[in-house]
Amino acid sequence: MTTDWYPTQEGRIADGLTITAIAGGAIVEGSAVKFGTSASGQITVQAASAIGDGFAVSIKAASTGDPVGVLVFGLYKMTIGGTDLTQGSFVINSGTIYAVYAAITSANYFSLVKFGGASHMLGQAMQSATADGDEAIVFVGKTA
Repeated sequence: MTTDWYPTQEGRIADGLTITAIAGGAIVEGSAVKFGTSASGQITVQAASAIGDGFAVSIKAASTGDPVGVLVFGLYKMTIGGTDLTQGSFVINSGTIYAVYAAITSANYFSLVKFGGASHMLGQAMQSATADGDEAIVFVGKTA
């Protein structure tokens, strides 16, 4: 179990860059979001549903067409799922809402969009976690 250094704080820990986007579908607070259908004059996002398709984190719940705050760069306390998380490792979103996992290793580095793959890097782990469901701080937006 990870030691929670922010026991009275959930979700957003620190902002670096938060934008307002339009929800292209129902979004749950704290879930990873991906790009929605492009529309003139607005940024549209929707809930990330597949492994590695999220690029930011929703800071509030939203219904289709509603404005929604999206943390593109900053610290967010997230629930870990899928695998152990090692401090300093790059992370992508899992297919489960709220969860991220350390999936960027030398074996699958080329699965990132930058290299022709389909996965977006969500951020970097600021803490280690060993159990599914642990919470850990993720630096959202950290890139190589």
